[in-house]
Amino acid sequence: MPTHNLKLFLISFIMLFLEILLIRWISTEVRIFAYVGNLVLLACFLGIGVGCFFSRKKENLLITIGMLVLIVLAVRSEPFRHITDMLSGFSDSVVWYQAVRTRNFVPALQGTALTLFMFLMILIGFIPLGQILGRLLDEHPNIIEGYSVNVLASLMGIWAFNLFSLYYAKPWIWFIFCLLVLFFFLSRSKADFFLAGTASILILLVTGISSPNLLTMWSPYQKLDVSPNQVFGLPNGFVVNVNNVGYMSLLNLSDDFINKFPLIYKPSLREFSQYDLPYRFVEKRDSVLIVGAGGGNDVAGALRNGPKEIDAVEIDPGIIRLGLALHPEHPYEQEKVKVTIDDARAFFKKTPKKYDLISFGLLDSHTLSSNYNNTRLDHYVYTEESFREARGLLKEDGVLSVIFATQTQWIGERIYGLLKKNFGEVPYTFVVNSPGNSYGWGGVMFLTGNNIEALKKRVESNPALKDFVIKNRVSYPGQARLTSDDWPYLYIEKASIPRMYLLIMGSLLILFLMARRFIFTAEGGRIHFHFFFLGCAFLLLEFQNVSKATLLFGSTWIVNSYIISSILILILLANLLVAYVKVQRSLPFYILLWVSVVLLYFIPLDIFNAFGFWTKTILVSLFLNLPIFFAGIIYMLSFKEAPAKDLALGSNLIGAAFGGLLESLSFITGIKALLLMVLLLYVLSYLFLSKGRLKAIKS
Repeated sequence: MPTHNLKLFLISFIMLFLEILLIRWISTEVRIFAYVGNLVLLACFLGIGVGCFFSRKKENLLITIGMLVLIVLAVRSEPFRHITDMLSGFSDSVVWYQAVRTRNFVPALQGTALTLFMFLMILIGFIPLGQILGRLLDEHPNIIEGYSVNVLASLMGIWAFNLFSLYYAKPWIWFIFCLLVLFFFLSRSKADFFLAGTASILILLVTGISSPNLLTMWSPYQKLDVSPNQVFGLPNGFVVNVNNVGYMSLLNLSDDFINKFPLIYKPSLREFSQYDLPYRFVEKRDSVLIVGAGGGNDVAGALRNGPKEIDAVEIDPGIIRLGLALHPEHPYEQEKVKVTIDDARAFFKKTPKKYDLISFGLLDSHTLSSNYNNTRLDHYVYTEESFREARGLLKEDGVLSVIFATQTQWIGERIYGLLKKNFGEVPYTFVVNSPGNSYGWGGVMFLTGNNIEALKKRVESNPALKDFVIKNRVSYPGQARLTSDDWPYLYIEKASIPRMYLLIMGSLLILFLMARRFIFTAEGGRIHFHFFFLGCAFLLLEFQNVSKATLLFGSTWIVNSYIISSILILILLANLLVAYVKVQRSLPFYILLWVSVVLLYFIPLDIFNAFGFWTKTILVSLFLNLPIFFAGIIYMLSFKEAPAKDLALGSNLIGAAFGGLLESLSFITGIKALLLMVLLLYVLSYLFLSKGRLKAIKS
């Protein structure tokens, strides 16, 4: 038994670790996977599920290691370097650094084919792991103990990867750790060890290749590449690429530096740079809040304009590290600057201060906020509720400024409309650019405030500012759908599933229909729709929980880990209840499950804001995950009775993969409405259970 549990622990641990590793690494190196973030997760689930269906066949772990080699080589290859461009030409969604809009579907089809190829490699790589897991669970003499070991190991896998993230470990270290655990399951033949060792060396050589940049850092969120910056041939600070695309610069715009090079840096232009311009609209500058403070340019701009105190909020500690070490003006070292590592929305809820100016820096990160859904770090920053909270932090004459790279007309209309709705007046809207990016990369600036009349007077009384605003004015006569906390999809034009998603999802469904006869054979087994619908509902509910928790606690990586951990802990508690309390019927727990989902739908989470942080954390974790606790009891009661544990688990994981596809319906309905889908799926799971205890329905 100890050896059996050890094997079960290790395979469960490494599957979760490898799953997060691939989500993080692939979505960084092939950026399109940051826009369809749960695609890698779905491939992992399907691979494990299919593996469970074939657990009676001998697995070959060399397939997993071989697929890892192919994935690593594919990610580094020329075609995969351009897959994002191939899939980014659609006009109804935005991909950063996207290709020129085109009606030619050939690149999109090529990109889809490459995406499916990556999906299949991941899926195939996880099949042997699923075979091992399915067999170990099926052979376990105490299934509650076995499943608890599986869940506990998954929890440890999450926190092991978090530990690597905490210490900024690079991908080659992740892969070394993963391969060492996988070696435990290899057969003891010399040939297998030679092949696995050769493959591992190749993986490490490719992932450990030194970057040509000055510095490469893997923060808990993203890959940061630093290289020297030049403006018209003159060295000035550094450029930071995030996930392999240009993102920010660390510029020296101090008086001393500009006065040395008046032909390149005209002092008259600095007054209208994106970092200095907001202060032309503000009379009092005692207190300033900068969200999305980045490497320090916005903070340096604030310091040049003399506020008494500056709160700088940045979600990525790695970027703050770079700003502290490399920014030419050293803004983060000044006493009047207080740096907070947090999500903007979380800071809005926590701070008791009022500000003369709140500045939204370039917060368009296009980086995943979680490994378990398609939301991104900046999604909840640009919503109606977010701007309402920000306005509540402004003083009576306070001013709010937003700088954004509006790649499409409808994104500009959206931000314009959000500010107009929250402040009751149209914002000042104008383009901010400088020759050769000498004063920053620019964008469109939106500027408004609590006292619109006072703001207008300041503009009218400053002829140079008035002339600048008029000459660079941008008009947004249209009305794009406004984003909200329920529909936070800033980079999607309207309430519909974007064509890029439809193309990929449709291709995956066709692929599944083609393969289903192979998977659900008499030899492989039949799908249990009771477990299928339980898995489907679980992943949709998990997406809900992660999304809602970020609104209360922020989109930080550690918050997401807490939520996923609390889910797994509640599943363990459900296992304990089934193990030590005599429970015979599922129906009472189904009723509790349905009621808890309905409560989630109708009870607003704002009621928990009245409590202190730790009380709120405990209450919200329990409230959000209560349905998962009841579903966990139901799952374990059914799992105990299942004649084939491997087929039950496989059905559950394949169902979870389909639940991931259903997540895209939130692009149409909003996030909250998915709870109705969750409720329906749990009802279906009950109907298939009551039709006949765990009757296998042939696919």
